[in-house]
Amino acid sequence: MKALPPRREEPALLETGRLWEIATELRPLLETARAGSTITWPQIHRRVPGLPRLHADDQCVLLWLVDEDGRKGEPLLSALVTVGDRQMHPRFPAVAEQLSWTTPAGTRPHTAWSNEVFRVHQHWRHRR
Repeated sequence: MKALPPRREEPALLETGRLWEIATELRPLLETARAGSTITWPQIHRRVPGLPRLHADDQCVLLWLVDEDGRKGEPLLSALVTVGDRQMHPRFPAVAEQLSWTTPAGTRPHTAWSNEVFRVHQHWRHRR
């Protein structure tokens, strides 16, 4: 029987106050990623010094907090956090659902996400 590689242990969940602090740092970074680009978690870690390794659930909560802090009606900055080559992050639907964002009827989730990324880019294009 072949031995399985050791599982990477998940980091501990962070306290809510610490998540708010990180979200405050993360929002401006996502606002700068709006210029027709997206960003991955490894890129975020390189750009935010001291960011601890995050539990997957904390990543989800952080993205929710970033958009919760925005104005009503703004497109979701969390849509800009992707995996691989500009692919929808698998946790985006959960984040969007927490924010009461709904997929237009008859629209596939990936298409709705692509449209949200476009909306973010359009919304923030002329802002500084």
